[in-house]
Amino acid sequence: MGLRFETLGNASVMVFDEDHPVLATDPWFVGTCYFGSWALDHALTPEQIENFRNADYLWISHGHPDHLHDESLALLPRGKRVLLPDHYCDEIATHLKQLGFDVTVLPYRSWFRLSPRVRVLCVDNVNQDAILAIEADGSLILNLNDSPLCGEFHFLHRLVRAYPRQNTYLLALCSVDADMFNFVDAAGHSLVGPPEERKPGAIWGVARTADRLGVGNFCCSSSQHIYVRADSIWANPYRIGWRDMQRHWSRPDVRLVEPFVTVDLDDGSITRNHPSQESDTSQISPTTGDDDWQATLSAEEWTRVEAFIRRFEMVRAYVDFVEFTVGDEIRRFDLNPAGTRPEHRRRGVAFIVPRQSLLTTVEYGYLDDLLIGNFMRVRLINTALYPRFTPLVAKVGGNAKVHTQTQYRRFLARYFLRNPLGMSRYYLEAAMNYRVIPLFRRAAEDFGIKRPLKYLYRTMLGDPVRHG
Repeated sequence: MGLRFETLGNASVMVFDEDHPVLATDPWFVGTCYFGSWALDHALTPEQIENFRNADYLWISHGHPDHLHDESLALLPRGKRVLLPDHYCDEIATHLKQLGFDVTVLPYRSWFRLSPRVRVLCVDNVNQDAILAIEADGSLILNLNDSPLCGEFHFLHRLVRAYPRQNTYLLALCSVDADMFNFVDAAGHSLVGPPEERKPGAIWGVARTADRLGVGNFCCSSSQHIYVRADSIWANPYRIGWRDMQRHWSRPDVRLVEPFVTVDLDDGSITRNHPSQESDTSQISPTTGDDDWQATLSAEEWTRVEAFIRRFEMVRAYVDFVEFTVGDEIRRFDLNPAGTRPEHRRRGVAFIVPRQSLLTTVEYGYLDDLLIGNFMRVRLINTALYPRFTPLVAKVGGNAKVHTQTQYRRFLARYFLRNPLGMSRYYLEAAMNYRVIPLFRRAAEDFGIKRPLKYLYRTMLGDPVRHG
């Protein structure tokens, strides 16, 4: 083979020139992550792990542990060349340098040559994610991994148009479970709903993005994990697998490529790397990792939890209190004084969470790791996690280390100055999705016309229309 790429692990991609690994991305190839909640859907072979060790360059998109995995990094040789996005906070770069890696931060939207036939271009964004474009001798691979499009659509669309459509590939998350969805009501009953209510729309959305970008191929990537903790295995039926993708893929002009394959960029042929797409369920454990759900917090530990949540000053505009249930004890921390609004209208987020994972989160500052693990349960009172709470606490606060309004203005200015038109479109689209469309939906329900409007909306998007 000449130039080829391989999809493996959860979000890892390997690019080869002849038989030599030029680039490896997002290293998670052994062990578990998210407090032992996630494991790899298919174990990597010793040869695949060795290719990680031998790759000329390693690219890491962002700081989630299924992309920046300490146990996997420990198996790589010190001095390896690591490429990073130009994220707002340099914490990842500093950490990797301290571990002995040779770190290069890729300039925004600038090509960086890896070999005579391979070069890359990195686009970091306001969500603290990043996209990597890989050009390989006339072919283009767009690796979105977990990243939403935060104003980058038109730039990427123009980039794709410079290549023959059959030579363009999109790798992106297609999932309903790779974020907090373990919601419960006041009695503790699940609000999740059946898996089949959620999967089609997620797949149609990814297919729509691939078609709009103009790529010729979509490769299943970035969501190949399995839940293995006893308190998170309930989420396994909600994972989107290969059969789901085949069943609901809605854009026939975009070839759908299954996960765990090698793609030959010379002729587009595909080679399976595993005989089956069935997940390795032997990894499922009867335990809950390091957590004991009956364990409680000491007074000093509660003080640390309170200090952690009060650090995120900006959420006070959207949430009046945050509540934690640990063991049999409940603590509510008022971010806005009681009495500022009627009790029945107060906005809050209640977390039902085990002690050890909560303390680890408080120590390192990454609430996203708890949310994504989906063993913690969340109750929402007159509010929602999006578009404000999770971005401000997990993305902006945890990853960018931005906690105050003054810091946030500087943060936003950085991304607006880079891409003013794209960022304006991104926030306009967010306003439509979280404000305007819900208003129309409620009005349609009140007037009894929700179903025909839904059909019209799907038709406008080019998605399948289901009758009955």
